[in-house]
Amino acid sequence: MADSSSFFKRMLKRGRKNKSGGGSDGSLSRAGTPLSDANLQSGNPSPTSSMRVSALVPQSFDPVLVSTTPEHRQTEPAVTSIDTWENLTAFSSLLRQNPLLAPLTTVIDELNWYIREHEKVVTTQEEYKKLHTELEVLFKDLRSHFSTGTPPAMTTSMLNLCGAIGTELRELYGTQDKSVISRLRQTEYDLDKIARCYRRIQSHLERIMLNATLNILRIVDKQATEAQLRQLNPSMPARYNSAEAHVVQRRECTPNTRQQVVSDLTAWKNKPDGQKLCWMSGMAGTGKTTIANTLCSTLDRDYELGASFFCTRSLPACRDVKLILPTIAYQLARFSDPFRGALLQVLDRDPDVHTKVLRVQFQRMILEPLQDVRGSLPTNLVIVIDALDECDDGNGVEQILEVLLDNVSQLPVKFLVSSRPEYHIRDRIGKSARKTQVTLHELDENVVKADIETYLRAELGSVPISLTERQLEELLERAGVLFIYAATAVRYIMDPKGDPLERLDTLLQAPNPGQETTNKTKLIDALYETVLHSALTNPDLERFERQRMELVLHTVVCAQEPLTVDALAGLLCLDSTKVATALRPLWSVLHVSGPDSSDRVNMLHASFPDYMVDSRRSKQFTCRPELHHGKMAELCLQRISQNVPQFNICSLASSYMFDEDVPGIDEKVKQAIP
Repeated sequence: MADSSSFFKRMLKRGRKNKSGGGSDGSLSRAGTPLSDANLQSGNPSPTSSMRVSALVPQSFDPVLVSTTPEHRQTEPAVTSIDTWENLTAFSSLLRQNPLLAPLTTVIDELNWYIREHEKVVTTQEEYKKLHTELEVLFKDLRSHFSTGTPPAMTTSMLNLCGAIGTELRELYGTQDKSVISRLRQTEYDLDKIARCYRRIQSHLERIMLNATLNILRIVDKQATEAQLRQLNPSMPARYNSAEAHVVQRRECTPNTRQQVVSDLTAWKNKPDGQKLCWMSGMAGTGKTTIANTLCSTLDRDYELGASFFCTRSLPACRDVKLILPTIAYQLARFSDPFRGALLQVLDRDPDVHTKVLRVQFQRMILEPLQDVRGSLPTNLVIVIDALDECDDGNGVEQILEVLLDNVSQLPVKFLVSSRPEYHIRDRIGKSARKTQVTLHELDENVVKADIETYLRAELGSVPISLTERQLEELLERAGVLFIYAATAVRYIMDPKGDPLERLDTLLQAPNPGQETTNKTKLIDALYETVLHSALTNPDLERFERQRMELVLHTVVCAQEPLTVDALAGLLCLDSTKVATALRPLWSVLHVSGPDSSDRVNMLHASFPDYMVDSRRSKQFTCRPELHHGKMAELCLQRISQNVPQFNICSLASSYMFDEDVPGIDEKVKQAIP
């Protein structure tokens, strides 16, 4: 423990110095981002300015009180010659003896190589001497910790930090080859850039040191800490790559599809001064979960995924909003040993914290521990919550959003939240300025269709039939911009119980009267049924509210062209506000192009009206066009009868002119027929 105490003393001292020269939030610049001039001049870019040691060390160890006097560091070895890297060399040799530490070994060897090459050509500077001394002290600490009988394991957080060091070196020098010397000569005079790079590397090494320290302390009582974490009752099926992911048919994007969306999300993730919350919104069937799953896979590969929770109505453990925060806390504890230590202290004080209201859960299990250990965490962590609308407690969903929006700017991590644009979510999150937004159903239609074509070609390429271009075009036309339709079609055609050719032909033919269509549409039918059941059977709805909602919905389905909210209100003799209210629960299947009453209401996909008018598919939600068209005709006649004047409504100069030849005809119609 003597080495640990000495290390924590230095960390606290650096942290206190850095408070006067660091950022306002006490956090460190992320990889690739220059440190402030104040940090560079002070020579103390510590990641621990906001950290409490008591939150990192289990309660069986007392926190160390630190003296900040100048004499405090006199026991540390003085390094006077930059030609010697005794501790770096010794640490590198030590790591090579343990194959389990290969990722750290690789990056330290790489750092050692670049430093040697750097010193061949770069003139010695005072800043470089100072950095050399501090790094040698740090390598001495690391050497001490990794030479124990039970050296620390490579946690995900440490793997992330190793990757960050490698990225810094490659961005500064490129690859290890002969040309590096010439590049070093070219950068000799860009000393500030070199110094900033090595300061960031120093910061990453200090974070590795913190993780290693807490990793060793955790080994002392591993079984007890495991039992404490299990008491959180995390939802294991909710993780993006859980065993249950196959059950709910969760998958990644087909290669070369959704590249623009994934690129946009990656850019948001990598922007150090960007918004901490991103809302990925999309109508039913636009591919939100597949995109989120793809992003999680990439983040996990790069050790940047802090936690994930994929909601789904199909699994009870994945639709309980009360399990989201405990599960995230549990996964963060798995990711980071310092976070684990801070969380365990919370659980020691309040073992039942995971059963309390969501605001208290967030405050104690997420916010406070993350703030305590922010200096030990990588700077590019993301937490993903997918399909939040599929939780069965709407009030709980609103509470989750509220605590996120109120506190996310204080966190050292980013959150990606995906959902349908349902009213209670869209109203709460859409008004906030503290978020980045990606709306899938508003992306370039041509790009989406091209992605669907790529997907269909890839998935149907193994079908033992020759898919003609005409058949592919028909499938694409039917799919529109809905990935869910394309995915449903593929599953239907590829079903091993049927003949692919027959199923393809059946899918491309309009069903004859009385023909059974359940098999090929059951997946998309289930999707629409879920949306309508949620909207129309809400127990809080009054009977007249449900009838009004059905009237508006059936009118949109039967209309020959998209109508505005105002036009619907005028036709149905309703107030525009009431029409807008009736549409809100249906936003997952209907697309309102904007917030104004003059914006049009569109069907998201042609499969929805097909579903609505087929009583065998939509059952209790069926729209009977023969009846509703009659009602609409009656309403139109009533509306016309109220118009004044009854003849030449638009006051045209002549009835002999074609409408297209009348100047300003559109404006005349708009004024005369509101």
